[in-house]
Amino acid sequence: MARAQEQVQGFWAGGLKVVAHLAIPKRSLWATLVKGIGEWFFALFLFAGYYKADPRLAFIQTHLDLTLLFMILSFLVFFHRLLRKPFAQKIPAGFIKVAALFLLLASCFLGGLLISQSTGYGLDKTLRFIVLTGWAFFGTAFLITDFQSLRRFSWAVVIIATVMAIDALLNYPGVGKVAFVSALGSNYIALARAGGFGLLTTLAFLLPTEQRSLVRLSLWILAVLQFWAALIAGARGPVLALILTFLVFFMLSVRGFAELKIDQFAWKLGIVAIIVAIIAGIVGQELFPTLAFRTQVFITDLGDSAKMRLNLYEEAIKLWTSSPIWGAGTGGFAIAVTGSAFIREYPHNIVLELGAEIGLVGVLVFIAMMYMAFRIGLAIVRNSSGLMRVTIRYLLVSVYFALLNAMVSGDINDNRILFTWLSLNVAATRFRYNGRENPFDDASPKLRIGT
Repeated sequence: MARAQEQVQGFWAGGLKVVAHLAIPKRSLWATLVKGIGEWFFALFLFAGYYKADPRLAFIQTHLDLTLLFMILSFLVFFHRLLRKPFAQKIPAGFIKVAALFLLLASCFLGGLLISQSTGYGLDKTLRFIVLTGWAFFGTAFLITDFQSLRRFSWAVVIIATVMAIDALLNYPGVGKVAFVSALGSNYIALARAGGFGLLTTLAFLLPTEQRSLVRLSLWILAVLQFWAALIAGARGPVLALILTFLVFFMLSVRGFAELKIDQFAWKLGIVAIIVAIIAGIVGQELFPTLAFRTQVFITDLGDSAKMRLNLYEEAIKLWTSSPIWGAGTGGFAIAVTGSAFIREYPHNIVLELGAEIGLVGVLVFIAMMYMAFRIGLAIVRNSSGLMRVTIRYLLVSVYFALLNAMVSGDINDNRILFTWLSLNVAATRFRYNGRENPFDDASPKLRIGT
């Protein structure tokens, strides 16, 4: 009996030690957690609009907006890192120049408020641009500071896209049934966009840089899920943007002029893409009936959605031509179209939105930002090889995909992730790993990229 009591006491003592170990983590464990969690919080902040309407998250969302929650949490992680190592990372000169242009664009929105006098949507739009889109842009400089942090962020993007894809499959209406598919309380466009970002991240970055066979197999499975989700959603714009983006991906994979070469992974991916395209052409109308039906409607009669956007484009052009330099002011488009300063309306085209509301000045600032991002990215592609080339190719196609989406859907703050990818492009030189292009050179000689 006494021996049994000793065994029980020993069991509970051991259990308490385990609980204490987990509840009060060691300094190294806490440091590791803080080091790795910031990129996940940042990704959850960027994609919060895609999942925060899910009724299963209402117990949080009703008390605290998830976008603000993860913005605050990601900022706190940055602040913690700043206190530990205030001068650990140098900010590239290219980022500083584009950051100045971003601040100038924010000033244009503030100045536009003086013209429109919009205390409703215009004021809300400006505040969101400064706070939310501002953190989407500047947060990359503070949180995604090296190759490993970029991988953590990329994994977060893929996991978020995969969770949405799984939820979408559960909502799939069935083969041959025409109906929009959404996930986590979002709309069909958000699902297609998330699937596109997840697919690009998986195929353009994580797979080419991963050497563990089991992980590579898992990534291929996730890629299939994301591809399926993007197509079953029924959104035409994101799918077209994804097709064009992969064409750019293959163009960026070609090297040389006298003798053209394409890296091995891109070559294999191209073969897979051709096979998938053939299969989709044969059975796509049954598997993705909504996308097939809406594409046919667009070709024959445009459809209500396309006609609505064309009307908004025309209104935006009229408004822009009425005041070419300064525009109608921030929120002015909504006032012109709806007659109210409190109704949210926009042209679904980021260039026309800027032109109509803050004029040629705002458009030129935005074009300058995009020009610098692509110029820096393309220069690195030309002058790099191995992992650095894979990384900048991934960042370039991501910003291109985000830009194409911003040209057909959402307002500037809905497309805040465009500024995230733009920021990563202009700061791409920091993704060299301790001065080496391949962080696995010392760990494993087996990894070969671009051969």
